[in-house]
Amino acid sequence: MSAGFPCLRVRAAIPHFFQEGEQASGYGSGAPGARLARSLALARCLGALLDQRRAAPDLMLDIGRRCLTSSGGMPHAVQLEVHVFTTGGHALSEVLAHFGPEIHVHAVELNDPRQLALITRDWLIAAEPIADLSLYLEDDLVIADPLFFAKQHWFTRATEGRAVLMPHRHEAIPGRGGQRLLVDGPLRDGFIRRFATPQPAVARGRFAGGPEISFDRTANPHAGLFCLDAAQVERRRQRTLPNAGFIGPLETAATLTALEVFEVWKPALAQRSFLWVEHGHPRFTAYADRFVIQEQDPPSS
Repeated sequence: MSAGFPCLRVRAAIPHFFQEGEQASGYGSGAPGARLARSLALARCLGALLDQRRAAPDLMLDIGRRCLTSSGGMPHAVQLEVHVFTTGGHALSEVLAHFGPEIHVHAVELNDPRQLALITRDWLIAAEPIADLSLYLEDDLVIADPLFFAKQHWFTRATEGRAVLMPHRHEAIPGRGGQRLLVDGPLRDGFIRRFATPQPAVARGRFAGGPEISFDRTANPHAGLFCLDAAQVERRRQRTLPNAGFIGPLETAATLTALEVFEVWKPALAQRSFLWVEHGHPRFTAYADRFVIQEQDPPSS
């Protein structure tokens, strides 16, 4: 199958909340002293997302001839609209203002700000007209892969909409020379089997004629995001959206929304860089010093 397409319309919805607390809450959006870190994470999240836009063709500056020249057609074009949802004025307004008309900011009134993720998810699923791809994204995730949406489009076509592709999330471990911590390790077997049966190497495929990639029905479907194509959104609309059931409201919005209806796959661990995203506000790397390293069987390939 060809990974190219003339133009892909993408709609992204991001719940954004920041209210610095006096005590750790378990989420970075309320961590004491986290304003700068969260500002950087949000700015990187939005900047990287907007950088996914593609036009065909790009232009090249020819300063010698004092003109612009066409760089030739891109393999695909991406039209992107970004919607950020806030509540109660608890937002990093200076960061949002920096992006100006490039993003759409929605202020909603909620008695419980923990419901913001669900409100954002609900809006995305109901939005008309349905986009080619609908992306729900937590506000501290950085998508650096310029082919992220092309890979999502290829995957949903290849699986005929049966499965949803989630990335691996990673954080750089300080002082380890670029070593990364993959933060979504396997969940307890008794928990994950309430929703799905993990299975390695459920399928293999080649994206754009590249090397063969193996995919696992993952033992941890959480990634802080989901991406559905138009047919999957239509199918998701046929069932009531879940408001609880997978840890908390944030995890339910990001994970159970897809997991309740579709199989959730991730690239095999050995090929994790095929689709991974950075957790832009690192909070898990402290475990690298607290936990011992236990060798495991080689990952599937």
